[in-house]
Amino acid sequence: MAEPRKEEGREQHLYLLFDDWDSGYSIRKVSLSRRSDKRAKEPLSSGSDKQGVEPLPQVFMHIQARRGLPHLFTSAFDAKIMVMHPFKIDETKGIPMIDVQKQALTFGPLPRSANFLPIYLPVGCNRLFILDIGSFDCYLWAPEHSEEPWEWQILPYPPFRRADVSSYGVHPDGYILVSTIGDARTFILDTTKEDYVWKPYSSSVLPFSGRGHYDTSLGGFVGLSRDGYLCCRTMAASTTGTNPHDKRTNVKVYTERQHVSATLVHIHPRKFCLVECVSVDSRRTGQDLRESWAREFKMPLGSRPWFCVGGGPQGGRCMYHIKTFTLTYDSEADCLKLKNCKGQGCCYSLPHEARIGSVCMDPVAFWL
Repeated sequence: MAEPRKEEGREQHLYLLFDDWDSGYSIRKVSLSRRSDKRAKEPLSSGSDKQGVEPLPQVFMHIQARRGLPHLFTSAFDAKIMVMHPFKIDETKGIPMIDVQKQALTFGPLPRSANFLPIYLPVGCNRLFILDIGSFDCYLWAPEHSEEPWEWQILPYPPFRRADVSSYGVHPDGYILVSTIGDARTFILDTTKEDYVWKPYSSSVLPFSGRGHYDTSLGGFVGLSRDGYLCCRTMAASTTGTNPHDKRTNVKVYTERQHVSATLVHIHPRKFCLVECVSVDSRRTGQDLRESWAREFKMPLGSRPWFCVGGGPQGGRCMYHIKTFTLTYDSEADCLKLKNCKGQGCCYSLPHEARIGSVCMDPVAFWL
């Protein structure tokens, strides 16, 4: 099947999603070239005047969808943000897709099933694999204004449960790697083969939590550990290597005490962007904020936030700290080094109406 045509040399931006609209969500476009070192050096503790914090850019687009489910957005098919929320089949033309380059709303195929706890795995520019509780599907891109229809495939379910997945990543050659807790194993799926058979790959797990980004210059997957270190799992480009090596930074990239949640975005080879949600009150830690949300929503601590819809407005309790950096190896190639990170970044106030429950989840951010 054909792939969307990529526009070489096009300017890309950071797109942030917020659960802050009465009828759904807003998407805002952030230009990372507008960073101010002066603003970045201001303290994160806001006090009463929030010095050093700037307002977010104006809304790029509003999307009408059920609130409290920001994890049901993903990007795929080159420069499109997909709205994977549940819709009534007779009320939708298909999966809404936002083409950020054309600033247009288009529609993909009809959704095969509702998503609950999905892992979105875009492969190339023409396929989107979705691993969810009890299902594993693939959507195939169809060119615009063509008679070729959208397609989706129901694939064999992997030999592990969705609830056991701890980390994952997509190799540019079309391989999907998934690590699971419990048995501490990593599985691999070669999407270039039509049998779609998962195979054991390693008796160890990827060193980060959640999504990892394959960086061709570093030769491995880069992701965030739960305690705030950047980690890299190196391996042969052909994925035939059986002796992967793990490396990490010597310093944490999270803001001490005030960290609430974070998302790592891959910008270019060796270059990354960290979108971190932090508590603005120096007297309350990020953990305090998460606990207060749990009390506000009357949910037990440790519950999975994506099973809940709600929480009141965040009301100035947190903000986003955005910083970019370059990753290299040290002279001995034993650990990762952060470059061009100190003093570079910006702090954005969040919309007052953004729900605290969604804010406490990892930020939804795309580089498109």
